[in-house]
Amino acid sequence: MILAVAATEFEMKPLELLLAEDGAIASAPGPGCRCATLISGIGPVETTLRLTRYLERCDPRIDKVLNFGVAGAYLSATPIGPANVSLLDLCLAEQEILGDFGICFSDHIEALDEKLGASTHFPLDQSLLSRAREILEQHQLVCRRGNFVTVSAASATRQRGSMLAARYQGLCENMEGAAVARVCAEFSLPLLEVRSVSNLVEDRDLSRWKLAEACALAARAAALLVREMEGSC
Repeated sequence: MILAVAATEFEMKPLELLLAEDGAIASAPGPGCRCATLISGIGPVETTLRLTRYLERCDPRIDKVLNFGVAGAYLSATPIGPANVSLLDLCLAEQEILGDFGICFSDHIEALDEKLGASTHFPLDQSLLSRAREILEQHQLVCRRGNFVTVSAASATRQRGSMLAARYQGLCENMEGAAVARVCAEFSLPLLEVRSVSNLVEDRDLSRWKLAEACALAARAAALLVREMEGSC
């Protein structure tokens, strides 16, 4: 059974509405459901706490985690790295990276010494990733694959976004994914992450954001993945 994780009720609610019709979803696992849900809260600290507490006491039938929601897409300042994604593109994570963990300078970030045991890169499950892409494309939902960057403070300038994109070959950023990946690794649970682009990482302009539309698209993708990966109850 899948545990679907989203940061906010605003992101989770569309998924609950889509899956409620066929009884596929439940806030706590029980007979007949194939998807439990958890609102993780915003940011890596709250996400780590809530997800760890949930998994410590959850139904043992949960065997995979789906992290979904919205993301900000990077506009790369260099020709090196992934091509830019656009508003309302769907993206699948190949790995999650803690982007602003380390030593922060005005124009770059340096990683801590590896001897300190500070992991910052978390590969996601490649078999789930391949299967998810097949499912979405069968439903005419084209998606991009690449590195997702998790930040503790959302980027509000194109300069910072370009720096993170170049350093990590990043496709987009969010505030929870690496925390989910780290906890899933601790519990030996495979993780899949899908996000829809709600905004571009540029000099902050909320008038250009498409938050509601991105939440709806991410939920549609998540619902398809739950239904087809878990099959009939």
